[in-house]
Amino acid sequence: MMDALKGLRYVTVKIFEWTVIALVAVLTLTVLLGVFTRFVMGHQAEFTDELARLLLIWCSFIGGALAFERKAHLGVDFFVGKLHPDAARYVAVTVQVIIIALALCVLVVGGYTLAAGQLGQTLPTLSFMSRGAVYMALPVSGIFIVLFSLENMFVLIRNKDEAHQTSNETEA
Repeated sequence: MMDALKGLRYVTVKIFEWTVIALVAVLTLTVLLGVFTRFVMGHQAEFTDELARLLLIWCSFIGGALAFERKAHLGVDFFVGKLHPDAARYVAVTVQVIIIALALCVLVVGGYTLAAGQLGQTLPTLSFMSRGAVYMALPVSGIFIVLFSLENMFVLIRNKDEAHQTSNETEA
């Protein structure tokens, strides 16, 4: 069972990595096309700004979930590193609970509400795409942040030394 979950996690992370790579590549090409059409052709292609904005939003949120999975997010744990290992573990678990609550409330529920409210509207220059598709990046990334945070929390609860090692790694 655990091997299947680890395999699913590995595949999910790889899909996220390749998705971010593809989004950045298409974003770069879109911006270059916009610059080319604006300065060389004299009139910017209408869709480039909107497509670049959409790609940047998705890249940011998917990249944020990927950074959270890698524990590359910003953390202020100077004082946690000074705590007793049991207290550090308690603080680390508490932080994961807060992250889960915020991700569920703001990203998943709030993002879904925002996206659902915009499904009937289309983007001006990308008329085939709903405005809600842009905002779906919030609940999608939120779901994965919650899953990664649950995993972090279970590891912290199961391994007593994990919380103290994590805080000591960032001091080095």
